[in-house]
Amino acid sequence: MHSPDAADIVVFGATGLVGGRVCEALAAAGVPFEIAGRRQAALDELATRIPVAHVHLADARDPASLARAFAGARVVINAAGPLRECAEPVLEAALIAGAHYVDVGGEQAAIHVLHERYESTARRAGLVALPGAGIDCTLGDLATAWAAAHLCGVADEGPVVRTEPVQRLAEDRPLDEITISYVFDDLTLSVGSQRSLFGAAFGKPLVWRRDRWEAGRAGEHRRINAGRALGGERDALGYAGGDVVTIPRHIAASFVGTFVSTTRSAGAQVAMRLLARALPLMPGAAKVLAPYAAPDADYSRTRFAVVAQVRRGFSAAQIVVRGTDLYRTTAAITAWTAQQIVARTSGVTGMRAPGELFRAEPALREISRLAGLTIEPSFG
Repeated sequence: MHSPDAADIVVFGATGLVGGRVCEALAAAGVPFEIAGRRQAALDELATRIPVAHVHLADARDPASLARAFAGARVVINAAGPLRECAEPVLEAALIAGAHYVDVGGEQAAIHVLHERYESTARRAGLVALPGAGIDCTLGDLATAWAAAHLCGVADEGPVVRTEPVQRLAEDRPLDEITISYVFDDLTLSVGSQRSLFGAAFGKPLVWRRDRWEAGRAGEHRRINAGRALGGERDALGYAGGDVVTIPRHIAASFVGTFVSTTRSAGAQVAMRLLARALPLMPGAAKVLAPYAAPDADYSRTRFAVVAQVRRGFSAAQIVVRGTDLYRTTAAITAWTAQQIVARTSGVTGMRAPGELFRAEPALREISRLAGLTIEPSFG
């Protein structure tokens, strides 16, 4: 059991690339937290650099160790990976411990599984589970919700954290299309992130069509424009983004799809489309495509934009969110999300999309202030 001075937040996977940055963000905000992970030496070293309330040795494959680490917590942040392997056991252990759950990943398959399998469990427990509290899919989900509310003429006013369930937007007249595109320049990733990206871009991502999720077409692409700073118009490839799972929960649309552009080079874009069509015929091939990543890689070099576009008939709206450093941005979003959940006294429960838990415009503005992002709506 936790001691009387136990903190409300436990960061699992605290010594990883994102986990360490989540800890830094919580410490900078003056929020007490505990850390958990598999490597005692790494945990102890982290605790010498950042003030932590307690250190727990825990493994996603050991339910008893997770139970000990999460006992008494109000929110568990899962910063371990890969999420397709550890999300379920960590979420299950958090719910059993009576803690809300937040994770840093946007892996479409993992988010889809969690929503399908744990909705009723989380709701009956009176707890919130929000997977994907990072760039993918929180930024895309909130930007889309804000743009869609503008297009539909809906004023979504009130506190940042919702106290009542949100009504599904455009239910009486669904939007024709929602697309979220992730655009990168000087993309610098860890090996694990590279493998996740290749898997998400070079498979058959889910898309939402009318009333169900279905497999998209390998190699599907769009032309998008994230602004002059990111090269203007460029090609974006179909991508398994977590937004495809979360957005249909609170916005009705005939189509929801996600896309990614990692290069300005037209030749490289064509090569990626061809590779995307070929890789589904070679199971497991994407796992070996990740090149070496130097331990001291400068992740702050990466510039990114999330482009959320909504359309109904001849009307359209767009929001572009721009920033740098994927890992620090994700950490800022995750830390902010956990703090909001700890602070709330009532509200919705169950598996939730970001737009179901937070009001889009004020939440996105607050996240952008903390993470140093810029927001460019096409309206107002």
